[in-house]
Amino acid sequence: MTKYSDYRSNGPAVLELHRELRPAYDNLICCHDRHFDLVKAICGTNGPDETTPLFQCDLVILSVLNRSLDLVDGFLWSFNRWNLSTSAPAVRMQVDNVLRLALLSQAGPGPVVDVLLSGGPLHKEIDPLALPGQKTKLTDKCLREHARDRFPWLDLVYEKSSGWVHFSSVHIAVTMKVTGDGRIYGRFPSDISGYSFEFLEQVLWAMSESTGGVLEIATEFAEAKRHASVGWERG
Repeated sequence: MTKYSDYRSNGPAVLELHRELRPAYDNLICCHDRHFDLVKAICGTNGPDETTPLFQCDLVILSVLNRSLDLVDGFLWSFNRWNLSTSAPAVRMQVDNVLRLALLSQAGPGPVVDVLLSGGPLHKEIDPLALPGQKTKLTDKCLREHARDRFPWLDLVYEKSSGWVHFSSVHIAVTMKVTGDGRIYGRFPSDISGYSFEFLEQVLWAMSESTGGVLEIATEFAEAKRHASVGWERG
């Protein structure tokens, strides 16, 4: 057991102290399990001779689902141990998954899939949804513009979770406190009193929403492939 684990084991876990969060936490566990159903749906669509055709688009979606699975797993483990420096940034990475799937959903297979598979930087590519004559690049700002109508929570979650990805004042605030008379005190690791119930609730909500976004779009792709497979079987 590490010193950190030993320290945390002497106090209550998040769900022990805030039982009101249990339903949302359990729902996220269910979302975690749904990843396996979607992978089975995408990979289990039978084509001619009981084969499973995989397209370039499938490779992207399966990779996003794998990344999402890892993120949710890490979030569930770290969140309940008060390790918000790990769980909160996971929200931002999950939002990243949503942004890319939303673009893929709107633009369709083609240049977007090619860029994602090539490993090239997306922000240097021209937006395939741009108006004629425009050469807008696929920056995060552009990706958010395409996704925000579908996911109204996206801008708020993107902004708040980005503050946890890079070292910022939020990390200082949960480590050190300044009293009215100018005294400074802190605790290492962070004192759990530094995390309010409202903050914990918001982080859990944000991860649930962003994970739901990933599953929603991936489900659409899986359903589209299932419907298309009817034609393959007849052929």
